[in-house]
Amino acid sequence: MDKNISVIIIEDEKDSLEFLSEMLVENFKEIEIVGNSGSIQESINILKLTKPELVFMDIELIDGNSFQILDEISNHEFEIIFTTGYNNYIEKAMEYYAFNFLSKPIDVDKLKNVVQRYLNLKERIFTEQKYDLLKEFMTKSRLMINIGNEHIAIDIDNIIKCEADGNYTIFLITDSLKYLASKSLKHYENLLITKGFFRANRKTLINTKHITSIYKKETIILSNKEKIIVSIRNKSKLGDLIRTFS
Repeated sequence: MDKNISVIIIEDEKDSLEFLSEMLVENFKEIEIVGNSGSIQESINILKLTKPELVFMDIELIDGNSFQILDEISNHEFEIIFTTGYNNYIEKAMEYYAFNFLSKPIDVDKLKNVVQRYLNLKERIFTEQKYDLLKEFMTKSRLMINIGNEHIAIDIDNIIKCEADGNYTIFLITDSLKYLASKSLKHYENLLITKGFFRANRKTLINTKHITSIYKKETIILSNKEKIIVSIRNKSKLGDLIRTFS
């Protein structure tokens, strides 16, 4: 994962707070402690404000118990690791779908084990989400093009042609849109040649879905009325293309 895991510690004992904070910082570079609290209302406020991913939550606080916090923030998305010296709360903690439960005094090895399990789970979920996004992206027949510091996704069917401009490529899209992508035409030819694109000449790659007519087996008329001259070396390939669609 590229980003840190944001953590809130809810603990009203100073020594316990300092110990837990120190152990997390020393052992897990992925974790960023974004706040802490020792009371009910303050905890509610800080959780709503920071929206952490993981919360270490002492159950017995100075002004009540942490279950009151969770009752107030019922639709939270963070995972909870309860910490307490009272083991009779374990069953109650599970009712709040706690990720885990650590008894005080906290054992360092158990803490490491629980946190590592959480990080492994996050990594697996993150990887699965990336795979699902990639699969959806490919299914929708889209192309990601690099424009300066930005990446733009475009529907392949909407590409009329790609034109070489030095080491860059100009994409002409339906609705007269143009994009200058910072990679060569050869790069995009390798990606698009199996998607119904035809290399008409040294400078031009066209989307066959936008061919409206072919004149004398050497001039291609596109859907935007533009005429593309096919190079001598690619005329035989154009003949193959005509036979494919005839």
